[in-house]
Amino acid sequence: MMTEIIKKLINLLGEKKVKFSKDYLEKYGIDWYKEIKPDPTAIVFPYNENDLQEIVLFAEKEDQKLVISGGRTGLCGGATAANKEIVVSLEKMNDMNWIPKKNQVVCQAGAITDNVKNFVAEHDRLLPISLASSSSSSIGGNVATNAAGSKFIKYGSTKDHIAKIKVMLANGEMLTLKKEIKKDATGPNLMELFFGSEGVLGIIYEVTFNTCEQPKYIENILIRTGELNFIRQHILAPEVKNIISSIEYWDENCQKLLGDSPESTYFVVVELSSSSKDEIDLCLETLAEKNINIALLNSKQSDEIWAKREDLPVNLASKGAYKMDISVPLETLENFLDEIKKLSPNEMFSFGHLGDGNIHINIVSESNKGKLIDEVYGLLKIHHGSPSAEHGIGQRKKEIWTKFEGYQDKYKLLQTLKKSMDPKNILSPKVFFE
Repeated sequence: MMTEIIKKLINLLGEKKVKFSKDYLEKYGIDWYKEIKPDPTAIVFPYNENDLQEIVLFAEKEDQKLVISGGRTGLCGGATAANKEIVVSLEKMNDMNWIPKKNQVVCQAGAITDNVKNFVAEHDRLLPISLASSSSSSIGGNVATNAAGSKFIKYGSTKDHIAKIKVMLANGEMLTLKKEIKKDATGPNLMELFFGSEGVLGIIYEVTFNTCEQPKYIENILIRTGELNFIRQHILAPEVKNIISSIEYWDENCQKLLGDSPESTYFVVVELSSSSKDEIDLCLETLAEKNINIALLNSKQSDEIWAKREDLPVNLASKGAYKMDISVPLETLENFLDEIKKLSPNEMFSFGHLGDGNIHINIVSESNKGKLIDEVYGLLKIHHGSPSAEHGIGQRKKEIWTKFEGYQDKYKLLQTLKKSMDPKNILSPKVFFE
């Protein structure tokens, strides 16, 4: 329906950049978390900085709320508009440029992650943001959630590669923040305010990434084990860990879901990468000397196993799994997973990133889900873990501010920042806050 607000938006931006038909509202009004019903007023598509500024100033003048949308691959409702907000889709802002002298890539927030990675690879460099959703996720979304993924152990999260960002504030002002010199004591690094801020403090417009050298040699090994402490003590030992780029596991239930017959409790695949073949050979010799039973995978086997790892979230989603993204200190991880399994052996599926203790608990239960969620969070508190390792908070997890005492002071400071930077609560008003 053509409302007054929509008429004003069309007058401001033109019909091409404003959509309000049912199919657009349903497609762009929600992210991958489907438990919140979308109800946006309209979808707007800025093409440049001027468009974005006009939208923000319009929202400020008309007291309209904005929800920022990228690839909409979030799992916490951060990009869902459920209260007549205007959705600002950044997908048309997808330009990329290469800075050869610095081996940096400059990209607008709407650029798709894989497109940027492929662009960087054309220059024989690596952007090591490795996510299951990278074929759909956007760069701005990666920054706004500080996305991590399977290569965190070697390369860190998205923020560890950022040299500069441009961010639009709720008053329409564009800020350029940078930290290109490692030793820089000119006050705090204020880019950090926007890493993981999920759109509540500002809109990511443009990002400049430092890139990495491409590893020349990659080997994948398979380990079947019933003891994750064994992995921590030997595979994650310093003499081996420094060339591990990924170390992923999945449990018996996940193995069965993928059509395999479990030979052990945990199926672990490790990717080794280096610019030196000698370094990889030395690593493999070190593991052999420790009498670790490993299987060296050929390229076909590696591709098949990593494809299975990518299929896991999809298969679990098809079973209606409730997804929990948590992290636990490595020294208590095995005990934690043992306790999780005892809660309901056939309804708990787990997989994740062993290098950093980030695990994904998936609960597949028709009648016991609520009880199991509470019990998992109870165990997580005992083990001093985090209730959101890499998926953020969005609208889905706002209860953690009160359920987990250690986050209450952080929440108070976030409220202060929000009121200072966005006094009318225009940007992503339901994310983090009630």
